[in-house]
Amino acid sequence: MRTLCLVVLVPLATTACTGGTFNYAGPIRPIAGTCDAPSQALLTLRDKSVIFAPESGILLLKGAIDNQAITATLTLTDPNKQPYRLSFQGARAGHDIAGTYTTPRCRYAVTLHLTSD
Repeated sequence: MRTLCLVVLVPLATTACTGGTFNYAGPIRPIAGTCDAPSQALLTLRDKSVIFAPESGILLLKGAIDNQAITATLTLTDPNKQPYRLSFQGARAGHDIAGTYTTPRCRYAVTLHLTSD
């Protein structure tokens, strides 16, 4: 049996197969540290995989959902060749996802709402 897939090009490119992709969007607000201004984030759930795109969507944190708990990470290298870890931890409740996006410099509160399914 073939599965029909299509490529969705929004600020974040993802591959979406019919019947299991959920897109969320909403604000990220600084809560501690040396932070950038508030901005927007996108999150895509497909089966058990997660892609979280903070701010302008240039960085993509990849992860998974287990029950309602969501985790996504990305580790970069800073100019001093040290790990620079970004993480998102959240939980899905109905049509919303609430969580925390953490960088080495800042922690942000994240509130995402289902935009399409």
